Amino acid sequence: MELVGPQGRVFAGSIISVFYTIGEVILGVVSLWLQKWRLILRALYFPAFLCIAHYWLATESVRWLLTKGRLEEARDIILKAATTNGIELSQQSLSKIEFSAEIRDKIGNPQKDKNSRNGSLMRIFQSKILLRRLLSSAFCWFSITFVFFGLSLNSVLVGGNQFTNFILVALIELPAYVVFYFAMDRLGRKCTLCLSLILSGVSCISFAFLPTELGLVQLLLFMLGKFGITISFAVVFVFTAELFPTELRHSTLACCSMLGRIGSVIAPQTPLLEGYLESLPLLLFGSMAMLGGLLALSFPETLNVKLPDTIEEAENIGKGRGN
Repeated sequence: MELVGPQGRVFAGSIISVFYTIGEVILGVVSLWLQKWRLILRALYFPAFLCIAHYWLATESVRWLLTKGRLEEARDIILKAATTNGIELSQQSLSKIEFSAEIRDKIGNPQKDKNSRNGSLMRIFQSKILLRRLLSSAFCWFSITFVFFGLSLNSVLVGGNQFTNFILVALIELPAYVVFYFAMDRLGRKCTLCLSLILSGVSCISFAFLPTELGLVQLLLFMLGKFGITISFAVVFVFTAELFPTELRHSTLACCSMLGRIGSVIAPQTPLLEGYLESLPLLLFGSMAMLGGLLALSFPETLNVKLPDTIEEAENIGKGRGN
């Protein structure tokens, strides 16, 4: 999110999410073809090694470098990007990077001691606004990952071919990302997150009360639930990054993602609940999605808001805008 401007955040998030869906579909096709878990694992190992190249291909965040006072490194990255895109930067443009009073005020003295840096990291626990925001974000992450992976894994239990169902439930993510792309800049982050979670929750709960004879209707509701939660998953990545300041953005995003993965760890156990009540997993998914949707109303709107660089700027997001 820090590598693109405000108008490019949603597009960047969409592209990243689409490739995740492509991976899911490939997993379903490979599983349908091989149908033996040992062979499937071996087939999926190799592409992971390609990620090592990311170390040499990716650049550091210019915004983060500026907040740390590493102006020369930030300047080199900007010059490299300009050269790659065939743009010639004037000396005046470069001077704004190096001598802007606003930047100097924000980064302060780059030679801060270790205790000072640690103190700034702990300030999120001294800010009631950011602490509440962090806890709410963590719960939304937990709910979304729990429902998202729960629906993906339970798709094999819906009537019909389990491999086909998995592929269909994965493919429904593609139109979800299209809706995500257009809704984020029209409805806003908060509204899109809230509505998509409630849509997923209503679909899951409705599925739970349908008789098994209506297999096609069940599959459609199941896919609609996955459609809604996919939009939520795409939104929460962008939204969380916009809610916290640059100095804490990576740590808070990592914290929310870590707590969210607890949901993905619990999700594979949900089929066991069918032993008590066949519709219990979908009722649980629906309830969690609805709770997350209601909690999303507590977030401030970040549409067209500049990414906050300081804790004070993050606390002031949404103030005076009626949200």
